[in-house]
Amino acid sequence: MRKNIFIAALYEAGLLLLAALLAYFLHSPLIFTSLGPTIYEMIETPKQPSARLYNVLVGHATGIVAGLVALWVTHAFAAPAISVHGLVFVRVLSAVLAGFLTVVGTLLLKATQPAAVSTTLLIALGTMQTWHAVLSIACGVALIAAIGEPIRRSRLKSVG
Repeated sequence: MRKNIFIAALYEAGLLLLAALLAYFLHSPLIFTSLGPTIYEMIETPKQPSARLYNVLVGHATGIVAGLVALWVTHAFAAPAISVHGLVFVRVLSAVLAGFLTVVGTLLLKATQPAAVSTTLLIALGTMQTWHAVLSIACGVALIAAIGEPIRRSRLKSVG
């Protein structure tokens, strides 16, 4: 049991390290908050539908699209991003709409992925709303999915 915990933690740390190092060397935000729970799900709960490759890729893609649609509908692109100093109301509307669209989209596509709601909030709240940041989100998710999926499959065997 302890060996399994240690191995799981190493896998998770290794995936985070890979994303962080690539982000550092490429000067691109390839590591962001919603990758943590995604990695955790893939490694710790490999049997869950949300940990599957389809759910990871389609779920986060849905979150990206929903975030961008919410920004467009609410005209929040130019509004100040959320900060420790506050939140403008248009960002509140954008966040709520993005969350709604993400949940509806992932349920309709049978691609539930809870961390995708975090991804959509990164965009809707203005933290990562530039095209470069959105592309970085997509690349970060694809990287974790590509490397994490073989690990997830091996974990399926080890966790029974």
